[in-house]
Amino acid sequence: MTREVMTIPPEMSVREAAKLLFEREISGLPVVDQERNVVGMITEKEIIAMALPKFAEQFGDFDVILSEEPFSKKIAEADKIKVKDVMRKEVLCVSEDTSIAEVARLMIAKKARRIPVLGKEKKLVGIIARADIVKKIAKETGII
Repeated sequence: MTREVMTIPPEMSVREAAKLLFEREISGLPVVDQERNVVGMITEKEIIAMALPKFAEQFGDFDVILSEEPFSKKIAEADKIKVKDVMRKEVLCVSEDTSIAEVARLMIAKKARRIPVLGKEKKLVGIIARADIVKKIAKETGII
């Protein structure tokens, strides 16, 4: 688990959030309020989905959609769009007491890449990524 978690506020622009993801070479960030309550999650997936037309999933040829003006226009307007407007609001979280085996099971079952960890007061205290699980298994099995 990573205890020093980078977080962003819901009022941050999507452009700023995307810049952080790119600069830090990470694929997602928890969105927290001033009291460190997890209120959402923003990932590369939400940013891409924000820019695509709602009907895009019905098409097989994304090249046609991505070359269209609305896609470029949405990307250009990312500084006007708030994280709270595109973030995933239903976030799977675990407590500090949750076993690593249960976290791994949840990641597989829910197709989660990262899961925020909440302390006793239900505030963000850390995050577990898939790499953390792999590292723990590697250590326990003598691979590293």
